[in-house]
Amino acid sequence: MKAVKLQLNRNLVFLLVAVLIGILAAVLAVSYVQRTVSARTAVPEEITMSVAVPTRDIAAGQILQPDDLAVRPVAPDLVPADVITPDNYEQHLGRMLRAPIRQGAPISAAALVPLYEQFSAVIAKGNVAYTLSVDENNSISGMVIPGDHVDILLTVDDDKHGARVMPLLENVLVLATGTRVGETPLDESNAGYASVSLELTPADAQRLTVADKAGSLRVMLRQSEDRRPFLLDEVTQKQLLGAGDDDQAGVQYILGGSN
Repeated sequence: MKAVKLQLNRNLVFLLVAVLIGILAAVLAVSYVQRTVSARTAVPEEITMSVAVPTRDIAAGQILQPDDLAVRPVAPDLVPADVITPDNYEQHLGRMLRAPIRQGAPISAAALVPLYEQFSAVIAKGNVAYTLSVDENNSISGMVIPGDHVDILLTVDDDKHGARVMPLLENVLVLATGTRVGETPLDESNAGYASVSLELTPADAQRLTVADKAGSLRVMLRQSEDRRPFLLDEVTQKQLLGAGDDDQAGVQYILGGSN
């Protein structure tokens, strides 16, 4: 009887061990399958880049303005090679669209008219291009380039006060220097120029024409991002030299009145 009982106990132990091994194998198999499925179906972390996109639909022929753009993260494989980004968008502002662009879609630089492709296309609607002759001083020793902004002073001779300097135009866009327009490469062999082409309203073009005949003009180059008004007043030679202003001197006339 003892031998039979011992045999039964051993069989029970073997059975229990087999069951445990089976359960462990099943658990390991399920775990392996889950890990394999997770690895093969896992969604990779999305890699994006920041690009400039339109805040609205913009038709061809419109001028790209700062308020037209916003920043949006986009997958790199969805953007054109020449996409406009937050790092380079400023160089594209003020340019005309040759093709319509849709709100929220990455913008290709090819959708914009290059500044050198058609000169008249870079002039804002309602404005004109005005060519002004310049010398070494007025061109800031040739350092003014297309895309810069300048202010223009007018100096006239005044018999009473000496030279009179007055602000004439502020924050004027330079469209071209000589024959160089926009992004055209600089010709090192012919880097000098004798004229600059400015973007003006027709009324300002009239004023500048008269001013060019009335006295001498001086161009002041602005810092590249500064668009603030300078609020300059006119200055005379007499004021500058501290001689005072004797406009109040002389005979005082009283007009009007009644008895």
